[in-house]
Amino acid sequence: MAYDTDVTEEQWLLIQPLFPVNIGPGRPMTLDLQMVINGIFYLVRTGCQWRNLPQDFPKWQSV
Repeated sequence: MAYDTDVTEEQWLLIQPLFPVNIGPGRPMTLDLQMVINGIFYLVRTGCQWRNLPQDFPKWQSV
């Protein structure tokens, strides 16, 4: 489901380079960073509690 707070593909292409890629040791990223950002924007815009984040986003502990 799309939300008004979701970043567009065009916006995502602008901000994606600001996030590091998986290089070196450590656990590989399994989350879709765009979905995480969308979840953060949703929380900021709506003021909902972390635990009430809709199921369309990654788990609230990850966002």
